[in-house]
Amino acid sequence: GLLFTLCEKYFHSRSKRMAVSVTFVMLTVAFSCLKFNIFGVHVGFSSLLACMMLGTVFCNMCEVSEELMERADRWTAPILILFFVISGAELELSVFLDWAVVVVGIVYIASRCIGKYYGAGISSRMMKCDPNIVKYLGITLFPQAGVALGMAIKAIELGPDGAIVRNITLFAVLIYEIVGPFLTKVALTKAGDIQEEGRTSARGTQIPKKAKV
Repeated sequence: GLLFTLCEKYFHSRSKRMAVSVTFVMLTVAFSCLKFNIFGVHVGFSSLLACMMLGTVFCNMCEVSEELMERADRWTAPILILFFVISGAELELSVFLDWAVVVVGIVYIASRCIGKYYGAGISSRMMKCDPNIVKYLGITLFPQAGVALGMAIKAIELGPDGAIVRNITLFAVLIYEIVGPFLTKVALTKAGDIQEEGRTSARGTQIPKKAKV
């Protein structure tokens, strides 16, 4: 991340900065594939976590990180779609025939939602946040996708137990992605952070919905 930040300072054109960004991501993935044995201990790295750390250090230290990330968002959408499609293809529908996996998945979903809701509520109340934040913050934390899918794919390396963990995680992500965005939208609307959908005028201003008679 530090080296990435230093390199960005010596390049000013958009194309060169984008090329440097892609190069460092590829190098990070390549280096994360290396494995070592240190005093009999097998040491390896996660490409997902390594890239996350690269982005964290870069975005917190580089002055032009926001501009670069905004430009990168324009071409990352197809890659994200491909990632989700490949991850979803790993979900075996036959797993729903195993009641043990279904029960564990439901318990996992319920316990995670309860923990998110009450944990966010208690912590925000302790920080004396706005009542709307205390009430609705936990609901906005329900969705789960990117990192969970990446870790689910890595779980395959754990053998038969890893396959079970993968299926439970993919099942949970499927439910979260169906229900989560809707609940997040409702929570943000109730909290007043976004407006209800309505018709948009030619000037870009939103026209409120007509009241039903």
